Amino acid sequence: LFSAHASFSQKKADTLRLYFKINETSSPLNYSRLDSAVSSLKGKYADVAIYGYADFLHSNDYNQTLSQQRANDVKKHLLKISSKSQFNIYVCEGKGEALSQENNSSDGEPKQRRVDIYFEPVVTINVADDKLETPKDKLSETKEPAKNLEEMEAGESLSLEGLSFEPGRHFVLKSSEPVLEKLLQTLKKQKSLKIEIQGHVCCTQNGADGMDLDTREMKLSENRAKAIYDYLIKKGISKNRLSYKGYGRTKPKFPLELTPEEEQANRRVEIMILEK
Repeated sequence: LFSAHASFSQKKADTLRLYFKINETSSPLNYSRLDSAVSSLKGKYADVAIYGYADFLHSNDYNQTLSQQRANDVKKHLLKISSKSQFNIYVCEGKGEALSQENNSSDGEPKQRRVDIYFEPVVTINVADDKLETPKDKLSETKEPAKNLEEMEAGESLSLEGLSFEPGRHFVLKSSEPVLEKLLQTLKKQKSLKIEIQGHVCCTQNGADGMDLDTREMKLSENRAKAIYDYLIKKGISKNRLSYKGYGRTKPKFPLELTPEEEQANRRVEIMILEK
């Protein structure tokens, strides 16, 4: 534990989504849209996260490289048109191919060929001297969870480590498919197992849910839980063994997200055992 007079950024991100043609890594039209977005900020400082994506065309390795090139190009142009200290680009990451809703069109999936840019305005808030728990302190006081669902009892929950979604969306990233496959195989092996799929989000106020950028509903945690539910049913698991629920930010592991690690810990999907 430590005492501190701390400050942190309270963030409500504005999102700019830039789309690309097949195999395209840069676009004058996207530069123009980015120029307009920066101009609208009128010199305000912001933390920035940049995520690049590709559709299902080509191989996984190619799509990973392509998505990173798109993200890098956007970052390069953003730094070129802004003042040196205006933006803190803390993430510039290519996410590769997202799980697609279709994979048989020669035109690919245009909505997946894009870069998402999150502008998070920095607002400093003073926090009075108090004892704050560090992540290390918090983890040391937490009972180590069961390693897998087979070892757990009814009423216990387990976070699906390594499960990632597109920011602000309910689509699971392709890189997370092994996590879903492991869950699927466990349910096939443990045929009496009944579970609740629980969605959680971070960084909202008063326990509220996040906005799903696709449905425009404040049901991001619920829609993410349902995405896992739908996947399992599609793979042959009976719906009588499954339920899902979105908890918004009502059950955060960290009341104040002071680090990216704490944000990620709150942004999760958990599996609760209902019956074995």
